[in-house]
Amino acid sequence: MKEFVLVEFLTLLADKLLLMGKLEELGNDFELIKSDYEWDMADDLTPDYEWVRISGRINSACATVIKLQDPFLSERMRISYIPEDLKNKYRT
Repeated sequence: MKEFVLVEFLTLLADKLLLMGKLEELGNDFELIKSDYEWDMADDLTPDYEWVRISGRINSACATVIKLQDPFLSERMRISYIPEDLKNKYRT
């Protein structure tokens, strides 16, 4: 059985297509849950930055490989939940 963790990818709107392409390449190792847009505002009139937050489930082994081998995804990936049994597996 594959072990999955919840993960978020946060990137500027300009990088959304590249991010989505890389996530699609992961195949069944990544399951999309939700995609949201976010804005940072310096004032009430115009957004300074537009962000995209992609939430999903990822195979824990795949997440490890990403952290080691893909700087683009690694910089944007935040693991938001790891099951307790998976934590215990790696504790000494």
